[in-house]
Amino acid sequence: MKKLYSLFLLFLGIVLFSCKQEDKIKEINIYMPDGTPALALANVMDQGFQYEEINANFHIVQASEIAARVSQDSCDMAIMPTTSAANIFTSGVELKLASVNVFGNLYITGTHEVESLEELKGKRILTTGATTLQMVEYILKNNQIPYEEAGAAIEGKVALTVLNDASEIIPLLKQAVMKKTELYGVLGEPQVTKAQSVISELKIAVDLQKEYKTITGFDGYPQACLIVKNNLLLQNKAWVEKFLSTIEDNEDYLKNNTTNLPEVFKKYESNLANMSFTADTIKRCNIRLEYSLAVKNSVIAYIKALTNKEVNESFFY
Repeated sequence: MKKLYSLFLLFLGIVLFSCKQEDKIKEINIYMPDGTPALALANVMDQGFQYEEINANFHIVQASEIAARVSQDSCDMAIMPTTSAANIFTSGVELKLASVNVFGNLYITGTHEVESLEELKGKRILTTGATTLQMVEYILKNNQIPYEEAGAAIEGKVALTVLNDASEIIPLLKQAVMKKTELYGVLGEPQVTKAQSVISELKIAVDLQKEYKTITGFDGYPQACLIVKNNLLLQNKAWVEKFLSTIEDNEDYLKNNTTNLPEVFKKYESNLANMSFTADTIKRCNIRLEYSLAVKNSVIAYIKALTNKEVNESFFY
């Protein structure tokens, strides 16, 4: 009887060990939209990341896909717009905001320089939708500048023309320069650098980050963040902590590797492979890592300002 019992315990141990081995995490999937936010992980994407024999697996997807990807179980972590992270969190997806990584990269570029936002009344500004449009509207509203969406200039108001993608804005700005007409467009870095490379006369008319600071007092705004699924934190918090400490070095990596960045992102078939990067480009991207609790008040204020939604303490890691 004792022999049978011993064999049973041995068999049970083998089964449990096998299950544990099968359940062991082999890789962690990290998603990000194709664009500036992906620069927040450039150092680990270039050098790779492994801890406790678990590899990071990076996926760059279209910006329009990121929210849907994060909602799927296959996504463990993601770089994404902070407002989108808040929307997903309030919809019931269990995640935490671990850090803020992009503090605003939006600029109103144009054919002319302006001394103040008042000078944009009666002018037309091309912009993309979503968070970019929300930010432009927030800045105009808080400066008592009237605006409306329109395809042509409106006397006494800013006319916002909403386009699908920033790539549509640059040719229209170039056309305006050639025709010597006045036009403005909201671009994010590194699109600003790209636009200036094909339109030498293009001006940076308004720094939206400075305008936001004037209104709120916050140094930039939490445009994009790193989120972590709750399941990953429960299973391997140490891995997450090590990953976060490693990407703290990304700010210096970007400053020291501007010429290499296109090659890094070429491996991931990203549009960033087609961009040029200078020290000024990187500076205007405003990429750094701030842990979520350190910028909690800024995040809460930003989400409230742009979406009128509120997040509770459980949103922050």
